[in-house]
Amino acid sequence: MFFLCYTILMDVIITLPPQQFMLDTPNRVAEKIKLYAAVAMYQIGELSIGAACEVANVDRYWFLDFLKQHNITLQVQTPDELEAEFNTLLV
Repeated sequence: MFFLCYTILMDVIITLPPQQFMLDTPNRVAEKIKLYAAVAMYQIGELSIGAACEVANVDRYWFLDFLKQHNITLQVQTPDELEAEFNTLLV
């Protein structure tokens, strides 16, 4: 038995005024936007912590530390929610 895994990536283009980000490179700005979008979507329940880590391109420990540093409360998952997340990873 084997599992076929594939990833579909989505590009999003955002136009920003350059004077707001003069101290950062475009790649650093993109990393920040992905991180803060992942955090926001995690906070409102649109992303699990695993999915948020994937969006932000960071590992779970780094993400948990970031949430702690910014006093962001962890979302608690029920056993059913954990099982559903696990099952989506198998697909």
